[in-house]
Amino acid sequence: MAGDLRHIKQAAGNALILSLAGPSLTPGEERFLREASPVGVILFKRNIESLRSLELLCADLRRIDHLRLIAIDEEGGRVRRLPLGPYSLPSAKELAAMDDDAFSEKVRGLARELRRLGVTMDMAPVVDLRSGEDASIVGDRAFSDDPDEVARHAARYLSALRDEGIFGVIKHFPGHGATTVDSHKELPLIQKPYADLAAEDLLPYRRLAGTARFVMAAHILVPEIDAELPASLSPAWNGILRRELGFDGILMTDDIEMHALDRWSPEEKTVRFLAAESDILLVCSGTEEVMRAHWEALVHAAERGTATRRRLEKVGERVDGEIFSLLGPR
Repeated sequence: MAGDLRHIKQAAGNALILSLAGPSLTPGEERFLREASPVGVILFKRNIESLRSLELLCADLRRIDHLRLIAIDEEGGRVRRLPLGPYSLPSAKELAAMDDDAFSEKVRGLARELRRLGVTMDMAPVVDLRSGEDASIVGDRAFSDDPDEVARHAARYLSALRDEGIFGVIKHFPGHGATTVDSHKELPLIQKPYADLAAEDLLPYRRLAGTARFVMAAHILVPEIDAELPASLSPAWNGILRRELGFDGILMTDDIEMHALDRWSPEEKTVRFLAAESDILLVCSGTEEVMRAHWEALVHAAERGTATRRRLEKVGERVDGEIFSLLGPR
């Protein structure tokens, strides 16, 4: 019985990328990570005092069983977690203005530094279409307002990361470019007709479906498709991504603690996440109480249903398959 519970807890962890409170791994955090067995950890500025401290932190994290991914949100430009250095990227808007060789080498330079530090995943590139001013939620984080150009640049970005052994994550599905509302603060409402979204905002996902292995879903509400649930928790949007656009990789939520989802408790969000048949929840505050609530909700769901448990186990197997494909045997 104890062995079954241990496997259930490990299966639940497959659906989680968790976070840390500060720049070093505390004994309490290490105990929790070993207990919860998350598939990954995501790092932010609060976790990075220097490149050396980050390198040491990644080394500590790699010693934790079942932890497959160490991620960072390092887009470049104004979304930057690492200290400024020769590896730092300009904004996507500036990258898109470079010639193809310079663009690729710039991204490979970042990827080489991430690999040296021990990071294995970059939550980039953004494939939203440009909207608003450069300081808006998308703005210069986007390559272009032309979906064909966005898809072309994103494919080059993903390829450059992959050349150096780093996973990329395209975001924010189905497209933050249709709004300038920040989901960190409130739930964006998109009234753009689906036919227009399909021809514009969704085109990069269709073009990259066979290339991208990870997609991040946004907390945005599109009433024409789902009047109740944001894309990050919506079975309807998952179905569009999988069946209509042809994506067969791993789907993760944006940070599940954003204020866009404040109407639901951690347990309620986890139930909706499972119902949507997404793969990974991001829990980004570094607060153990909140992370534990999501993990325990997953454990309880896996205890109640064999199908849920098997699906969670499958997520871990799929992540392992992606790692094998990129890096070979570990």
